[in-house]
Amino acid sequence: MKFPSRISIRLGVNSYDILLGSGHLARLGQEIKRLQLGTHAVILTNPTIQRASGLTRQAAASIRRAGFEVKSMTIPDTERSKSFTMLGTVLSRLASWDGPGRKLFLVLIGGGVVGDLGGVAAGIYRRGIPFVQVPTTLLAQVDSSIGGKTGIDLPHGKNLVGLFVQPRLVFIDLEFLKTLPDRQFRSGLAEVVKCAVIRDAALFRFLEATPLSALRSSTNRLGWVISRAILVKRWAVEQDEKETRSIRTLLNFGHTFGHALEAATRYGTAYTHGEAVSVGMKVAADIALRLNKIGDSELEKIQGLLRHAGLPQTVRGVKEADLLKAMAQDKKWSIGRNRWVLPTGIGRAIVQTGVPDRIVRLSIRSVLER
Repeated sequence: MKFPSRISIRLGVNSYDILLGSGHLARLGQEIKRLQLGTHAVILTNPTIQRASGLTRQAAASIRRAGFEVKSMTIPDTERSKSFTMLGTVLSRLASWDGPGRKLFLVLIGGGVVGDLGGVAAGIYRRGIPFVQVPTTLLAQVDSSIGGKTGIDLPHGKNLVGLFVQPRLVFIDLEFLKTLPDRQFRSGLAEVVKCAVIRDAALFRFLEATPLSALRSSTNRLGWVISRAILVKRWAVEQDEKETRSIRTLLNFGHTFGHALEAATRYGTAYTHGEAVSVGMKVAADIALRLNKIGDSELEKIQGLLRHAGLPQTVRGVKEADLLKAMAQDKKWSIGRNRWVLPTGIGRAIVQTGVPDRIVRLSIRSVLER
């Protein structure tokens, strides 16, 4: 089963390529050189990636061989790194390495936290410097590294501060996923399930039929699944780059509740982003059932795939009131009215504004363990 090695995101002057392969980090430096991004590369990564394998060193060596000077810095591997404090640290380090005759660019090697924080830094340092995404988690490879959304968190909610700034290149190497813990792999799979539900019924059926172990052990299967999810994201981003037409909003399936759960648990370790989105997909599907957008069979299929992927569909130790408060502060709310992405079938979804509070509360209660 073959998968494309190059997928282009067509956004006019902001266009870029996604390179997808396995064991091809030696190409990274030359691909960056071809883009003429600058003279000095700054790698932003996290200690987990540095320790897990020699792949980060391979990436740095490839960039040096292409003729660039390379500096590196790390940030803690936690959602709490997406803060003004850490952003200030990154910007100060960039300034200390900057100088006459130097043109800095960032290479972001990590998961969603590195990509989100690094993207904000690239977007505002000197009013914008180029950056390259080298996503190392499944979640980042299929979602957060693509599309130009960057952000940091506030205590009030996730990604409330940020900007749209597109990378110049997304370089995906499947070798990074071999060191990924099972929990993190499943977390990333939640974003793949999201894409399947809203846009790709064929991907949904493939995921249903493929054991998790078989997916992880086959480069071709995994590459095909990742490419299908990327194509769903490309479809949304190319039509609605800055989420002004509600097309890109469809990618938020599961995120309305998911972001609220992360905020209500203070971005701790109780739930990963993908786990929170998984429960959020269950909530949204339950709302869709109550509004007669789907039937029992579609709801059962969605729940069945989440179980198949080893993803949670209930939460414990969280108060309904805290979730409702967090959702009310979410940036996806529209002038005080709630906004949900609801499935209307397998491979189809809509954006629904103003779901009755009674239905929202009932659907939230359906996932709360007492």
